[in-house]
Amino acid sequence: MRCSQVCTHLEESHLSVQDGLILGDSGYACRSFLMTPYLRPTEPCHEKFNKAHMKTRCCIERTFGWWKKRFNCLHQGIRMHPEKVCKIIMACAVLHNLAIEMKEPMDEYDNEIVNNDDLNIVFRGPDEGRIVRDHIARGFFS
Repeated sequence: MRCSQVCTHLEESHLSVQDGLILGDSGYACRSFLMTPYLRPTEPCHEKFNKAHMKTRCCIERTFGWWKKRFNCLHQGIRMHPEKVCKIIMACAVLHNLAIEMKEPMDEYDNEIVNNDDLNIVFRGPDEGRIVRDHIARGFFS
């Protein structure tokens, strides 16, 4: 992630929580745009944040698993220009939602286990990720 165009873009253009957030596991450094769980929660709101983070990541990972099962091109990896890849992923998301709406079966995927492991403030600086995470934890989970 650190050397990717996505990371460079987010470092240069991400100004606030309203610009969106990426959820990552504890293997990543917490950044203003990349929220990771607290390694050693010291407050109840940190515990609640970690629980919500885990549930959300689980849901996202499950969705990615469904998409990969339904659309083999996502399972193999797409080696194309990033703009084209975004369009393919969006098309897969739309088709997946249509399949759900039309009650298309998912083929026993539901039994697979998924691996777990009003904020306009602009944050900048070396501790920006931790500051954003603390702000979210205290604002939503206290």
